[in-house]
Amino acid sequence: MTGSSPGRYDIEAIKRRLPHRYPFLMVDRIEESGPGYAIGVKNVTANEPCFQGHFPQRSVLPGALIAEALMQTSAFVGRSAGADGASGAPAAGDGSGADRQLFCIGLNLKFRRPVVPGDRLRMDLRFVRMAGDMLRFKANARTAAGVVASGDLSLAVIAPEEDET
Repeated sequence: MTGSSPGRYDIEAIKRRLPHRYPFLMVDRIEESGPGYAIGVKNVTANEPCFQGHFPQRSVLPGALIAEALMQTSAFVGRSAGADGASGAPAAGDGSGADRQLFCIGLNLKFRRPVVPGDRLRMDLRFVRMAGDMLRFKANARTAAGVVASGDLSLAVIAPEEDET
């Protein structure tokens, strides 16, 4: 994909929207997004730095990196919501990332099977509700073998600090 269409993002569009960079950019593509949901993809390759030590006898993607991929995908939920209030999901802004930031404040995931090099990790995030500046999501991560992790994410919406000078 050389560009992005509404609700879809290639790697260049993702880098414009998220502050993360290699080796901690954990989303390769957003296949679909809209008010209240996003579906992201992470292609797991053998040359990723985490596999040098986790584990030497059998490479396994650490659960913390699966959780990080889910959290990064959540940044695309509600891209156009909020302006019209249709879904109750927060607006993510114009894609510049300058208008607000999301910070994980709660994580409750159940890990079911390992993710290994060669897997295509598909992250499905669904907005559940907003209470003040807190967002709640249902998260599922799966590979061709089935669900690898599922549970809840709680994120806080933080407005950027104003420059006091």
